[in-house]
Order: sequence, then C-alpha cells, then structure tokens
Amino acid sequence: MDVFLLRASLPHDDAIAEPHRYLSPEGRRIIRALGNKVRLDDEPNFDLIVTSPLPTALQTAELFADRVDYVGVVEVFPSLSSRVPPEILVPPLLHRGNTIAIVADEPVLSSLGAFLIGRPTFPPLLHAQVSVIRDRQPAWCLRPGEVAKSLLLVA
Repeated sequence: MDVFLLRASLPHDDAIAEPHRYLSPEGRRIIRALGNKVRLDDEPNFDLIVTSPLPTALQTAELFADRVDYVGVVEVFPSLSSRVPPEILVPPLLHRGNTIAIVADEPVLSSLGAFLIGRPTFPPLLHAQVSVIRDRQPAWCLRPGEVAKSLLLVA
C-alpha cells in the first residue's frame, strides 16, 4: 500500500483568512510540476485522492489529480481540516485502495504520517511537498524545487 501525503501548495496571500485563501500562480505552477514528476517517475495508479475542504488543498488536489491522470472523483473529507485523531480517520481510507493520496495542511499531515508509520513524530511537510509511505514504512519525499526524490528520514 502506498500513501502519498501532499501538503497544499503556496497560497496567494497569507493575510487572507485560511478558509478564503486560494493558490498563487507560483503555487499552481509548483503543483503541476510536482504532479508531472510523480507521474513520470512512478506512474502511480491512484485508487483514491482525498482532500481537506480548504480551497488551497482542494485546488492542489485537483491540479495534482489532473497531472497524474487520476480519473476518479477527488473526494472532500471535512475531518482533514479538524482535529479528528488519525486512528479514527485513517482506517476507513486504507480500506479504499492500495494507492491513496491525502491532500491537507499541517499539522494534520504529520500526525497522519506518524500514525501510519507507528512513530511518535513525522517530519512536517513544506507547502507542495509530497511524502510517500510504502507498506507503513517511510519511502521518499519530493520537495518543491527539487529535481530528484529524497529518502524520507524519520526519527
């Protein structure tokens, strides 16, 4: 099972309240490039892409889905923007497929990552970073501006 944790890309204006932010042109460019890189390097066949309801996360998920040729529906999970514990949130998602992308923001993503690998902590993701967990083990990450994947190192 592969779980792709993807942080929402760069917002247009940090001064705008989070529920009303949208992606900046640079944020849109970065996520398109990231989706292209993931598609070309891994050719993932996503069974499910879910996102928090925040506009930046939803826009990130839609752009990423387009670039990785995902033809399913990008599903909105309101609990990804709240404090629902990972042990409640994760199990129903894992039963929905073998390759899943979860798009949200911090600290939700790092708490999901820690739960998935069975560790107390997980490295926080940068905007537009993807971190991959393969069979409940940290696999790799790709940060904005990098041309190659890095090992996903956890403490």
